[in-house]
Amino acid sequence: MSLISTHSVDPRRALWPVGLTMPMIVPMSLLALGLGAPAWAIAVAPLVLLFGVCTAIDHIFGRDHRNISLEVLMELEGDPYYRRLLFIVTGLFALSIILACGLAASGLFGPGQLIVFGIGLGLIHAPLVLVGHELGHAKSKRDRRVAQIALGLIGYGHFSIEHNTGHHVHVATPRDPASARYGESIYRFALREIPGVFVGALRAERARLARKGLPFWHWRNAIAQSWAVTAAMALGLTLAFGPVALGVYVLICASVWFTITMANYTAHYGIARRMIDGKREPCRPEHSWNSSFFFSNLLFFNLQRHSDHHTNAQKPFQTLADVDGAPELPSGYPGVFALMLVPPLWFAVIHPMLLKAVDGDESRLNTGRQP
Repeated sequence: MSLISTHSVDPRRALWPVGLTMPMIVPMSLLALGLGAPAWAIAVAPLVLLFGVCTAIDHIFGRDHRNISLEVLMELEGDPYYRRLLFIVTGLFALSIILACGLAASGLFGPGQLIVFGIGLGLIHAPLVLVGHELGHAKSKRDRRVAQIALGLIGYGHFSIEHNTGHHVHVATPRDPASARYGESIYRFALREIPGVFVGALRAERARLARKGLPFWHWRNAIAQSWAVTAAMALGLTLAFGPVALGVYVLICASVWFTITMANYTAHYGIARRMIDGKREPCRPEHSWNSSFFFSNLLFFNLQRHSDHHTNAQKPFQTLADVDGAPELPSGYPGVFALMLVPPLWFAVIHPMLLKAVDGDESRLNTGRQP
């Protein structure tokens, strides 16, 4: 594993704006439509770009195991450039949702095309949750406020609450609804994870407010604050474009939720922290799946360097390391997302890799059984 020299800056600095390309898909689709592209091509473009083009680019550029040296790390942590990128991408995604819903309400698409377009839009707008994930771990109130807005744009305002108070505590154990179990398909996982994360967030926020002597329905409720952004977005889209736009917005949000479920499914699939002396062992690199593919790590702001995030939750995305000891996925997230949608194919590929990662030790598999 190579390190960047002490006197160098982040070699990916000029490339991080790749993460801004996702919200540009809708404006580019409008441009393509003006140049004569057929409606069906516009409808399928988000799915084709994510599952096809992004996966292909990932394997063309391959993996990148380079890390930032400790001498440079502190400098990069304090560089405002990276936060500004996250603020910019949040604004671009807000604009993208407005343009997409306006396009959907224009009558361009038939019913089937509208559904395909809405599902694809959810996939490409899911990085809003990554922004909420990154800024939700920040100490700055401003950053956490932007995280609320980002999550509110796609109706996922409860995410940061459960992620910080639940997932990081119970990760890779049967108690965590966001840790997938061995042999569990993405569809069974979604039926457990989506309501589990939602209920866990409500409980955590209710408990936090109660400790302050406040009722759940109070203006200081962080989830309700983010929901207010969602309600404002839904109302604005309905007033501007009509009920079709509202329906597409709901479909986008639902698709985003499922996309984040796919990311959670990937991140800790089948891995368990063992019980030692009656307690769970600490979370270590081997408890998270990583992917070192260069392009998708730019696209998703290093989300795929997940092991280091669980070890150092406060580290900003630009400094996350590719750590030794973490199991490596066979592709970036776009590729493994496509793979998991066909469970027999997913199991055939990932189970041999998982068993090798745990050295055949079944006590290190998350089967869902409590000790």
